Amino acid sequence: MTPLLTDPAAPIPPRIIPSVERSRPPVYSPELTALLLSPYSRPAGKALKPAHLLNPPTLPPRADPSSEDARLFGPFSKRRKVNIHWRYFSRHWKRVYPPIELSEDPVVDLRIRGVGLQTAGLLEELKSLAGPVSKRPPAPRRIHPVYHPPTHSTVDEQRVLPNRYLRRRYRELLDRIPILTYLPGRQGTNSDGPATGKYVVSLAPNALSQHIQPETAHSSEVDAVDLAWFQHGNKNPWPA
Repeated sequence: MTPLLTDPAAPIPPRIIPSVERSRPPVYSPELTALLLSPYSRPAGKALKPAHLLNPPTLPPRADPSSEDARLFGPFSKRRKVNIHWRYFSRHWKRVYPPIELSEDPVVDLRIRGVGLQTAGLLEELKSLAGPVSKRPPAPRRIHPVYHPPTHSTVDEQRVLPNRYLRRRYRELLDRIPILTYLPGRQGTNSDGPATGKYVVSLAPNALSQHIQPETAHSSEVDAVDLAWFQHGNKNPWPA
């Protein structure tokens, strides 16, 4: 997370205390802003509001020079204002799940910096170990193998996957790894100016998360035995 705590391309904010250089408020990089404003990258699942990045909600009304409290009780301490800004910044960036890579290749746009283990391919490996999003439940033991429906698995699905317990742990781990994606703007490939795109945060489709509604296990096709019982019931209805 350390590289995301600064933004070399952002203008330097003005000092809150004119004579103190260290009184400048923190700068939220575009990557960190996207993570803070998304519920996918926060343990509590509650995103921050954009206005709170400029004016933390922990600031009292007296911090506004034009407020009634400032008129009655005098101006708010600028040193306290600086401390509140930095305390809010430190408190919330430490509660963000860090991404391990940027889904957009930084080579496409030299102004976009990589994140974490950018070229390790760790995210794709975790998604592969977690298995597919949904899988047909195993056939009941009462069904003879001859009635089992044919499977059309791909080459990737035919590989030996970890057992169900490990797959579930990998899916829970994916819930803690937000995917940071850069969407280039109309001039995203123009290297003469600052990047015009934006960052969005998402989760892997097979992550076990409260934000992703799992598919119902009973939505699969009926097997041969269930179909036979269904047809038998239609031919022999219950007596009135």
